[in-house]
Amino acid sequence: MFEFIHNIRYPKSKKKACHAILMEFDSYYQRLNPKMQQIFIMRLLYFLKTIKFESSREIRLNFEIKVMVASGFIQITFGLQRYRLRYFESIYIAHKPYVYESIGIPYHGDTNPKTARINLVWSVVKKGFLIPDDALNLSIHEFSHALILDNQHRMSIRKLYRHRDLILYLLAAKHEMNSIRNGNYSIFRAYGGTNLMEFFAV
Repeated sequence: MFEFIHNIRYPKSKKKACHAILMEFDSYYQRLNPKMQQIFIMRLLYFLKTIKFESSREIRLNFEIKVMVASGFIQITFGLQRYRLRYFESIYIAHKPYVYESIGIPYHGDTNPKTARINLVWSVVKKGFLIPDDALNLSIHEFSHALILDNQHRMSIRKLYRHRDLILYLLAAKHEMNSIRNGNYSIFRAYGGTNLMEFFAV
């Protein structure tokens, strides 16, 4: 039934276009078997229907950009039952780094709970997918922040993560963060030692 509904809602031409984009840019998707790729695409197309995209005038906001950005979210939620954001309503694609007047430093991306918007610089997003093995992917990083913040705003029965699992994660995360801060070897990059929010994203 699930597959039947999706086949009606999303035409084959859109699925094929989505597949072609992901096969070119997304190494995670490329390693999935055909059945999992189909599920990935269905989740991605559903996600695109649930969130609004906006961009600066210098960006031609096309289907390829939306698919690449959204694929980061689908990748990190592929093991979850729920795969949409409820608190964050829009994604803004910028053509260059931007500055908040109150902070004064350039940003490549941020997840803003005040505006319920995720902001991303397109060139940095694209680089994150073109170079898959440097542990730097802006789309995945900012969506990770969005997941934690979104989870905080949900009712208990709608949580993305079970409370017990988060407690266990926090204990392990704090241990690993201390290791990073002390200069010990870690599979995580040093930025992960900044705080718990950044560690989760890293």
